[in-house]
Amino acid sequence: MDDSPKPGSSGYAAATSPKMSPAPSFEQDQTLSLLLEVSRELTSILARDELFRRIAERVKKLVDYQLFSVLLWNEQSSRLEAVIHVHSDQPIPERIHVPLFKGITGHAAGERRCLCIDDVRLDPRYIEFPNSENVRSELVVPLLLNDRLIGILDLESTAVAAFTAENQRLLNILSSYIAIALENSRLYAQTKDSEERLQHDLDTAREIQRQLLPKGKREIPGLDLAVAYVPARQLAGDFYDFMSYGAGRGAMALGDVSGKGTAAALYAALAIGTLREYTQDHRCWPEEMLSVLNKRLSAAQMMPNYVALLFAVYDANLRQLIIANGGAPRPILVRNRQVAEVQIDGTPLGMFEGIEYDTVTLHLEPDDILVFASDGILESTNENAEQFGFERLSALLGELPSGASADSISSAILNATDEFSGHPAEPHDDRTLVVVRSTAAAPPTKS
Repeated sequence: MDDSPKPGSSGYAAATSPKMSPAPSFEQDQTLSLLLEVSRELTSILARDELFRRIAERVKKLVDYQLFSVLLWNEQSSRLEAVIHVHSDQPIPERIHVPLFKGITGHAAGERRCLCIDDVRLDPRYIEFPNSENVRSELVVPLLLNDRLIGILDLESTAVAAFTAENQRLLNILSSYIAIALENSRLYAQTKDSEERLQHDLDTAREIQRQLLPKGKREIPGLDLAVAYVPARQLAGDFYDFMSYGAGRGAMALGDVSGKGTAAALYAALAIGTLREYTQDHRCWPEEMLSVLNKRLSAAQMMPNYVALLFAVYDANLRQLIIANGGAPRPILVRNRQVAEVQIDGTPLGMFEGIEYDTVTLHLEPDDILVFASDGILESTNENAEQFGFERLSALLGELPSGASADSISSAILNATDEFSGHPAEPHDDRTLVVVRSTAAAPPTKS
């Protein structure tokens, strides 16, 4: 008779694999699958209120409780602060603040370890919180991220010894995912708050910048004027201005600061302020105005370090427009459907001190059109990286209907660059236009 152990008998199992763990049961498989599902779900939620609600619901699937809290660690106050407090599946509003090593909750957080208490009434560390008068057992699980305390999970039950070692094991596994989810949610909320503050600041700065620009249509005898101003971003480096130069005279400026964003917008504000300050007391000619602005901006030594500026003075009595150019694109003159650049160049302001500027004087005839444009017009780019360019702009201006108003000309140029570039979500550059059309009205009588 063969007395050797038979396969499947207890003797055979003990003889061949004494350290072998039992195969996972169906219930364990179900629990692990649920744990994986819960961890994936929680780490995908960023909205804090939704995350807190889901944590309470999903923990309830794994471990039964009557009272549940999530307390987050506040570095500034050095306390745990309850962000969700659920009693019988209903959130309750009590605000709980717990220092480290106070109560079972504070000890679990301070010691960075899980505490499972079978009967809290026998534990001297226990402190009764609101709605916990019938609590008998408690399970507290620290939420740690690289040994940094994020908060704790606090489960309480009205039954003695309600929480098992398996409950503790599952929540210990889940706690790392909850800690990650809470930290992601905190960072998301922090980023969102920062973005909202930044957006508010940008909106305020944009409104201030718009307030700096002229309002309404400026009247200069003998001229029909129109302006288009389309920032590429919320804050622009382009600017324009109109100034009274006494009876029958007016001045106009179009500037483009190097760079984009906040720094360019602040530099543009400085240029506008300097321009207005000087013209308040000095009715100087364009070349002098550019020299003065160049000197002041060069002395400021700010970044961005230069601004391209066209400055012109119109005398209605003489029908003369005197133009100086500090590094901006040349003005464009349309006369009898012939389109040509006005030959005037110069060095941008703020780069070098002591620069002298030239001027050109135009005698305007009725229906003459002058276009002052920032480089964002000519450099509007399509999907093939082609620029709109002078030739396209020249063709458009040469086909304008007779007697077209300055407003319609401005709109036509903007629409053409929009269609050419395909209305990009983020345009290449600011686009600013000042369109001047000489009217047929007789010049005013000299005073």
